Amino acid sequence: MSRYAPLLLLIALLTGCSSGRTALRHGHFDVAVKRASQRLQQKPGLSKRGHGLASDVLRQAFVLAYEQHQTTIRRLATNTSQPFRWEAVLSSYNALQKLTDDARTCSACADWLAPYPASYQDRLLETRQLAAADRYERAEQAYAFRLTDRLAAKDAFVNYQKAADWVPDYQQSRARADDAFPYALLRVAIEPVSPSREVSAGDNLAIQRLILRKLSINTPPSTFVRLYAPEQVQASIVDGAPLAEGFPIHQAVRMQVVDYTPYNDVTTSSSTTVYSDKAYKVGEKKINDSTKVDILEKVKGTLTTFRRHISAGMIMRVQGIDVGSGQVLWNNPVDETRRWETVWETFSGDTRALNGHSLATASLLVPSRWQLYDELVDELAYSAAHRIRTRYSRDE
Repeated sequence: MSRYAPLLLLIALLTGCSSGRTALRHGHFDVAVKRASQRLQQKPGLSKRGHGLASDVLRQAFVLAYEQHQTTIRRLATNTSQPFRWEAVLSSYNALQKLTDDARTCSACADWLAPYPASYQDRLLETRQLAAADRYERAEQAYAFRLTDRLAAKDAFVNYQKAADWVPDYQQSRARADDAFPYALLRVAIEPVSPSREVSAGDNLAIQRLILRKLSINTPPSTFVRLYAPEQVQASIVDGAPLAEGFPIHQAVRMQVVDYTPYNDVTTSSSTTVYSDKAYKVGEKKINDSTKVDILEKVKGTLTTFRRHISAGMIMRVQGIDVGSGQVLWNNPVDETRRWETVWETFSGDTRALNGHSLATASLLVPSRWQLYDELVDELAYSAAHRIRTRYSRDE
């Protein structure tokens, strides 16, 4: 076999791949047309074979892709049971237009491309109208139930918006979406923090204010959810339910401090005997009543380690309540602990046993009871607010 055979085989494989032949063989007709058209826009190179192969691939793949898209369009258009089928038809027409645009970059293909449409803009416009009509009809059906069914109002809003996306302001769908939107909102009241035996009424109120500030009430957690502070909920009660902006409150967030471990200051200690790494002279002794020798031993001492641990903890129950039934919808308690610790050491004995170790000294910046409490409450408020916003960050 010639030593050039592997190289020639590689060139042939690369030529086949770049011409789209592999994609054609695997039934990826649109990809084959794209690759073949790109190959035809490149220089022929040393061999003209690549261009000839790409031209053949482009024609075969285009015909097959065209028929494939037309078959899909006919099937979708007649399938009245498929929701929003015109959107799928629109996708097929867009693919067909892209296919045609790719093929028509080949100037030598004009003759055999002549029987095929060069543009599908009329079909695209017509299909967009049909897709918008589908969405608008669904929106109108849902809109009729907006007063009693929030999710129906949401469905109406979404479909009005989609209709307007397909055809700008189709049947005044933007205005209809605006009408449906207030009924689609999930309104959630943040109740005052419930009284607790764990903290004073003043501390309870301070915790509530801190949570509300971190909640950023005026910034909605999601498109279809609104949070309301206690003072934002109207005092008037209609049919036993509170209102916000004239609409019913659907859920309430209820919070209560259920456990508080105040400033807990504990100091512990532990001692250990330490020895020097090497032996030192600790005395002398005589050998044969005349010769003196040194007595070498490792020296020792007692190292005592003290640990001062200060902590405070608080647990807050955070629940979502269905206003209508009083049922607990979700429960996500917040458990926060603030800790401070310092370590120091003392030593008694021969200091050579420390082997150069420096004794740890206690920190002089000991947090006060109120400093630790403030840090604890700040973290608790942040966690509670974060969990509430995260809970309602999905468009429920």
